[in-house]
Amino acid sequence: MRDAIEAIFDELQSQNVSFDKIRPELKKIVLENLKNKRSSEVYHIIVDISLDIIKVGFDRKKLFSGNIDAKQIKKTADKYGFSADTKTDSSDLLTVKTNRNDLAHGIKSFAEVGKEKSADELIKIKNNVVKYLRQILENIETYLTNQEYLDSSTNTP
Repeated sequence: MRDAIEAIFDELQSQNVSFDKIRPELKKIVLENLKNKRSSEVYHIIVDISLDIIKVGFDRKKLFSGNIDAKQIKKTADKYGFSADTKTDSSDLLTVKTNRNDLAHGIKSFAEVGKEKSADELIKIKNNVVKYLRQILENIETYLTNQEYLDSSTNTP
C-alpha cells in the first residue's frame, strides 16, 4: 500500500500536475505533510511552488505505521479519493494482520496460530488476501489512468 500511494505522488510529479489542479483531498494531505517540515528542509527544493509543493508534501515514512487491514485501506482510499470497492471479502486480511501482530509481539506462538487453520485453509486465506489487494491496486491504477487525482470542479485537464 505504501508503494501504491507513492505511485500516486510519482504520477503527479511525472505529469507535472500543479497543486492548483489536484483534488481537495490531495491538497489537504500535501499541506498537512508540508506543515510538519521545517522551511530549512524545503526552501532549496522549491523552484516552482505549484509543482514542487507536491514533491515536498509527500512523506513516505508517515503513510502507515504497522500492518494495515481493510479498514485502514478504506480510510486511505477515502483520504486520497480512489475506490476501495472490491468483489472480494476483506475479512481474511484482518485475520492475517491479527495473527501476524500476535506472533510479532509474542502473544501467540507459531504452534498456536498454526493449529487454528489447516494448510488448505491457509492457502485459501492467502489467495483471498492477494485477490483483495490486487483489486485495490487495480482501483488505484484506474484512479491514475483516469486522472481521478485531478480536481473535477476546475473543469480543466
